Amino acid sequence: MMFLQDVSVPVTQGPPPQAVLEKRYWWSTLQALLSATALLQFFTFDLVGGMLTAMMLFLAFMMCTDGMAEMHRYALAYAMLSLLCLFFDMVPLLSSVGGRSEVSVEPVDRESRENELRITYTTIIKTMPFFDDKRGWMYNGASITMILSPICMLLGAYLAGQAHIEMHSTAMDASRENMIANIEATRATENPRPRRL
Repeated sequence: MMFLQDVSVPVTQGPPPQAVLEKRYWWSTLQALLSATALLQFFTFDLVGGMLTAMMLFLAFMMCTDGMAEMHRYALAYAMLSLLCLFFDMVPLLSSVGGRSEVSVEPVDRESRENELRITYTTIIKTMPFFDDKRGWMYNGASITMILSPICMLLGAYLAGQAHIEMHSTAMDASRENMIANIEATRATENPRPRRL
């Protein structure tokens, strides 16, 4: 199955196919996970991540309202945005699997000569466990969001991708049936049956 299919085939407006409607429970689960992730990101002062997750939540909510009538418009864009967010969420998660690092740079020595100033800096890298009770709820909450966000984006990409593929395959089938009916109607008018005398 192709993810990007023929865009010349119009997708009908209105409710999506039954296969998409049957995944409504998973869309509700996605919205609940996105809500929890966005709130936790705001509480841990990850404002950019929280706003991005909130926008994905809003788009998912918009796609699911009115019996998923708007799903045909946004499914492909939502799947691609989810994959993009998944990539950018996985990079820090994978780099932190062995432990989260904090880097601090401090000036150690300052030396002045005639026309130059030399400053020596020390870089301190502290590596802590991914979850640490001693670090408090903000640190552990940020660790939880680093796990929750990729899960949400993976689920969103899967659901939206499947919806897009299902809607386009249904539209292709309907288009094929209409084309066959038009060809048969054209043949019937061009070659009428001869009349018997």
